[in-house]
Amino acid sequence: ARRRCGCPAGVLDRTKPSTEVFKMRRLLVLAVQSAVVTALTTTTRLRGMGGEVLERYDAFLLDQFGVLHDGKRTYEGSAECVRWLQEQGKRICVLSNSSKRRQESVERLQALQCGMCTYLDVADVVKGVPAISAFTSGELVFQALKALNGGGASPLLALPSAERAFVFGNGDDDDEYLKAAGVTSVASVDDADFLLARGLFQIVGDSSLTFQNGDECDLYLRRAAERGLLMVVANPDLVRPDGNDSPMPGQLALRYESLFGGSCVRVGKPHAAIYAEALAALESVGVPKDRVAAVGDSVHHDVLGANDAGLDSIFVAGGIHARDLGVAQGLHQTPDDALLDAFFHEQHTRAGVQ
Repeated sequence: ARRRCGCPAGVLDRTKPSTEVFKMRRLLVLAVQSAVVTALTTTTRLRGMGGEVLERYDAFLLDQFGVLHDGKRTYEGSAECVRWLQEQGKRICVLSNSSKRRQESVERLQALQCGMCTYLDVADVVKGVPAISAFTSGELVFQALKALNGGGASPLLALPSAERAFVFGNGDDDDEYLKAAGVTSVASVDDADFLLARGLFQIVGDSSLTFQNGDECDLYLRRAAERGLLMVVANPDLVRPDGNDSPMPGQLALRYESLFGGSCVRVGKPHAAIYAEALAALESVGVPKDRVAAVGDSVHHDVLGANDAGLDSIFVAGGIHARDLGVAQGLHQTPDDALLDAFFHEQHTRAGVQ
């Protein structure tokens, strides 16, 4: 984050009609559910998104899981909050480390009634209300692979060939995704041009393998490293969005690098490409970078990514770090100030997250 937000705790405009006050209270789930605006040297506790927060920003980059919903249900008040922000003319861009294409995120948001959405990179305006745009790591990887296999180039992926991949799949849309990108999945690492890590639910073409600890992949990783294959990581998360400790593509990438000396390209938060894509779309509709804030629940992805992109960030404590902060995930609970300060101090000390 680059600036301290001066919004005082407990800010609610009591002069507004009761319905507006209600909407302001609902914003606690999205941006202040025990949230802070991170700054270079300080943090500011928020109790609402009104006042200076609304005045300071014209667009918000929102995380999905842990902020808007848990994958199945929206958190109480989050859908109302998004719709209210849209009504205020704010641009909403969802940034997700989903290995799926943008369409899936848009359809999920629509199904959860989080607000009016669009499939376009640049948000449409319908009846004066900006629609939600979605940017996913899976979409960025897809577009890069499609460009390479269409005879073009991609600044994201430096691959001599992207036609054949050994795929660690999400077990859902792998076949459709690969076919549309012009990629053929192969059963042997020896036949692959690169590795593609979309999930750890299956190896495409081998449904017999189940993942428990991640070491089930070592045979493939060792051989891939011997061949010098690049691993393209379409979801760089280390843990599940709900905080459960289960194998994720980010863990596979770490294992490939640390144990076998392999090389990886990670796409998604906190890495630069997804922020550049969203910020370029916003700039094209007249929203400058200094009027954008990122909202998320992961220090290592959302806050760090915002810092590296030069953006202010709003941290939601009731998400993936809820257990560390002594609050329940997805509820209106505020962590103890001392515990919150200690948490941020530890993160800054260990990883340089400001």
